[in-house]
Amino acid sequence: MSPVKSAPRPTLNEDQIKVVVAIVDTFIPELSGQELDDFVRKNSNGTNDEALRAFGKSGIVNQNVADVIVEKIHTLPPEKIDELGMVFKVLSTKVGTLALGGVYGDFPSLSREQRTQIVRGWSTSMIGKLRIFSRAMFSLAAMSFYSQPIEAVHRAIGYPGPDPEMHSERFSAKAFPSYEFIEVPQQGLELTCDVVIVGSGAGGGVMAAELTKAGKKVIVIEKGHHYHQSELSLVQTDGFTKLYENGVLVSSKDGALTVLAGSTWGGGTTVNWCASLQAQDFDFGIGLFLQKKLTSFGSSLYFQLPYYVREEWAKMGLPHFTSSNYQKSIDTISERLGISDQYLKHNIPNDLLLEGCRKLGYPTKNIPQNTGHQEHSCGWCGLGCRFGEKQGTMMTFLDDARQRGARFLQDTFVERVLVQKGKAVGVVGYQNGHKVTVKAAKVVVSAGSIHSPALLTRSGLKNKHIGKHLYLHPVCYVFGKFEQEINCYQGSIMTALSTVAENTDGHGYGSKIEVPSHHPALCATVSKWDSASSHKSKMLAMNHILPLIVLTRDREGGTITAGADGLPRIDYTVSKHDTLSLEEGVDRALQILVAAGATSVWTVQRDVEDFDVNKELGTSDPAFKAYLDKVRRVSVKPGSTVIGSAHQMGTCRMGSSPKTSVVKPTGETWEVKGLYVADASTFPTASGVNPMLTTYSMAHSIAQFILNSEISSKL
Repeated sequence: MSPVKSAPRPTLNEDQIKVVVAIVDTFIPELSGQELDDFVRKNSNGTNDEALRAFGKSGIVNQNVADVIVEKIHTLPPEKIDELGMVFKVLSTKVGTLALGGVYGDFPSLSREQRTQIVRGWSTSMIGKLRIFSRAMFSLAAMSFYSQPIEAVHRAIGYPGPDPEMHSERFSAKAFPSYEFIEVPQQGLELTCDVVIVGSGAGGGVMAAELTKAGKKVIVIEKGHHYHQSELSLVQTDGFTKLYENGVLVSSKDGALTVLAGSTWGGGTTVNWCASLQAQDFDFGIGLFLQKKLTSFGSSLYFQLPYYVREEWAKMGLPHFTSSNYQKSIDTISERLGISDQYLKHNIPNDLLLEGCRKLGYPTKNIPQNTGHQEHSCGWCGLGCRFGEKQGTMMTFLDDARQRGARFLQDTFVERVLVQKGKAVGVVGYQNGHKVTVKAAKVVVSAGSIHSPALLTRSGLKNKHIGKHLYLHPVCYVFGKFEQEINCYQGSIMTALSTVAENTDGHGYGSKIEVPSHHPALCATVSKWDSASSHKSKMLAMNHILPLIVLTRDREGGTITAGADGLPRIDYTVSKHDTLSLEEGVDRALQILVAAGATSVWTVQRDVEDFDVNKELGTSDPAFKAYLDKVRRVSVKPGSTVIGSAHQMGTCRMGSSPKTSVVKPTGETWEVKGLYVADASTFPTASGVNPMLTTYSMAHSIAQFILNSEISSKL
């Protein structure tokens, strides 16, 4: 049996489900009576009353979203279901609700006003677990509700739904690769090849292309499913469910940090936002102290010194990363994917980021895109690229491997690597419960930083660094509201960044400031909640909101461990060191928004209110400076500040010794011959930039090591 099916999963009983429904209904209910009238009156412009009323009356229960939420809870790890189930059980009793909420009566029977009082109290509780529980339940409610294609919601907030261009000539003009997949019969299947590769993302795709080019017989196994571009609906809930790990419902053990990870044919490259930055150098000031001194004299001058991430890795016993051969790997990948910043067309949000930085004298950079040397305006790319312009592995390296005879399995979970006498000889996996064994001379694990260490652990490897050194580039949001429409889901995604805060500690660790693609589900989830009507009012302004993300290069890592079912668990807490990086980035991002012309700004900190900008004074306003002081003083606390991640690195670290790493400088594991790891899990430290290009080039290098070792062995 596959470990996914080896143990019965707990389920919530009827009383517990009633509590779940009551909680999420508290966050996003159907407004009625005087509350609905007040909502319409407050937000009316004289012409949209009908749309406002329909939106106000739309809630989780009457839109049948509660069932979706219960189903999502049932997909969580068993221990998390048990943990939440215990809270729901307590709240199903009068005494339990009194203990956790201060009101006598089982939670579902309370009035919405009483329930609102309770969940609001949880969000500001001195008890961290209650804050995290409140935030997690709200996130689940908001993500589930606003990702649905609810016409009343879309009409009120002005969201067009799926990309209006999705059926245009732009889509039909592109021919997409056609893949055939091996189906495993009920009685099972045994296959043989030279190299079996687990994973089809940036690591697995490049490995397949390079090894087939050298004449190797290759089989690529992917646990996700292949969706042809014509099958991509660009509906939020559909994209999240089909293309992301556990339907985007992945978090750290304590629930304080949410993780987005691709899980489909092409892995993360299918949902990536095209950002293709080299992990090379950080341009930073002589020191934060000197920067502040210069600023105090009214200077916007920044003294630039190089800090090399690749040099840092070389000093860890990996000289390849400062070699010309590694740069050749980067150049080869860049050429195949058509990576360039020459065809960028900044959308309104990225233009505003650049304008705010220009006014403040902050340094900026364009972000190269993997778009085949062409302009790519696709704000829905996180839900899959119907246009075939984004050059993920599905469009490039996997297709190269396909044309050279590679074979593929989808929907196939690899349970373990087969090891005989200290050598890898294949893998065992399951497709729809049917066993498949692939015998191979070499095994390449490219399952990503979450799943690769779990697979090594299930396969019996004992290296103490497996699963350690997990880096996530923790992200915080800040927001600015503008008089003009921003429409942060239109145009090219993430084409510019500011490096002003990237060296907070003077050693290359800090934050980059970028613009995300923002659709209703994400906007709703990262917004603060104080009451049902106030949150809906905030959503009405979505098209006028510019979000900036503060992406931190984390120095302190977390861990991946395998649960009782053999599946990975994320244990990660933002360290004090990395919290300082987030704080600095949030401070700078708020200043950028004000300089760019925002009328109000706010953070995702629960205990910090919105700030109304004095346009005449801007960033020099003493009240704004006091606001920034409060933002830093409150800082980021688990459960009261939304922290997320879309990058996963480390966990199978590359190094020069088994005492400090999992794999050799060649990518081969120290413990098992012929077993290689080739994905972002091999990063020695966090890259500090979107890890896609570095993952591609890492895998390309490891492929050359494999081929060169075979040549050497024959001499």
